[in-house]
Amino acid sequence: MQKSKSYLLFILAVIVVVLNTSCQNNKQPIYQKFDNFKTINTDFKITSEAIVNGQLLAKYQCEEKINGVENSIPLSWKNVPSGTKSLAVIMYHYPKKDDKLEVNSYLLLWNIDPSISQIPYKMANNPSWAMGANKDGNTVSYTSPCSQGPGKHEYTIALFALGEDIKSLPKSSSVKVNYERFMEAISETKLIDRTSLTFTASHE
Repeated sequence: MQKSKSYLLFILAVIVVVLNTSCQNNKQPIYQKFDNFKTINTDFKITSEAIVNGQLLAKYQCEEKINGVENSIPLSWKNVPSGTKSLAVIMYHYPKKDDKLEVNSYLLLWNIDPSISQIPYKMANNPSWAMGANKDGNTVSYTSPCSQGPGKHEYTIALFALGEDIKSLPKSSSVKVNYERFMEAISETKLIDRTSLTFTASHE
């Protein structure tokens, strides 16, 4: 009787492990929904004076950390779609080019008023909106591109025009907001449009 009970418990444990593994394998990262997003309003654009011919200028790479904080890239945009209630910005990079299951975020901003059209150099951490964690998740900051090794590394800056405020994120800056939490919040918010800017950076 005891052997039968032990065997039954063993079988149940195996079933739980198999089901859990299956769920993990089938889970798709939220950000894949946005990589191929097509801009609806073609005049809605984001640019940066730090990027010339698709390349990030060297002086904006590997910014010096001061108290753990780095100077942010200058950004500007135009033609925010009608009905936009707030804007959000993310900058991300896939450290393994062909593996989108791993992603690093370099800038996380939300609750930006739609009347704002630019963020000057060094000014991403502004009390007028909220900012998330840096790439390492240890402080509220922008992370400047500083990929090591040969070749060029690709980064994307995405600007979201939202039809409502993001309810699931804090109203002020928080180190607890990382890439996953940010993108989950975006996926739960009314999205009007998205535009993006992709560039390369090289640092050997």
